[in-house]
Amino acid sequence: MYFDYLNVLVFASVGLLFVFANLLVAAVIRPARSTDIGLETYECGEETIGDAWVRFDIRYYTVALVYVVFAVEIAFLFPWALFLRESLGGTGAAEGVGIGGFALVEGIAFIAILFLGLAYVWAKGDLDWVLAYSGPGYQPKTRKGAPLRNVAEILAEREAAAEAEQLAGAGEAESETAAEPAAAAENS
Repeated sequence: MYFDYLNVLVFASVGLLFVFANLLVAAVIRPARSTDIGLETYECGEETIGDAWVRFDIRYYTVALVYVVFAVEIAFLFPWALFLRESLGGTGAAEGVGIGGFALVEGIAFIAILFLGLAYVWAKGDLDWVLAYSGPGYQPKTRKGAPLRNVAEILAEREAAAEAEQLAGAGEAESETAAEPAAAAENS
């Protein structure tokens, strides 16, 4: 009996050693990339734009997980269908056992649970690739009762202030040029 445990221990240790040995050999053999081009993220010949740590939409992973779940379901349903055919026909390994009805109910329960999961994900809206926001509209916080202003209003105010400043500067320049001949006439 202890020999079986020893087999498992040897198998696990050889597997662990194999993984770390490959990592060590790869670290020694691989070329050192010290240039900026060598340190870039590989994008199949495309130039890298932005950071490699991009936040993906969670719906991508949800759709992928739903696909994996239903792919696994298909893998389970093929042997179940073969067993169901034998058990309902009373042939093969299920001959004389009488478990055909139980196998049918078990398969239907499995499909029903997966269908309920799909209905939940669908109703939650996680399968919609472009999710429409249906909550309250965004309202920025105000500073102690100050009225809300949008960007267009702020830009219009700034432009008006800049024009007024230019006009005031031009008016002062005109008054200075007009005052110079009058002062010259008074001095003569």
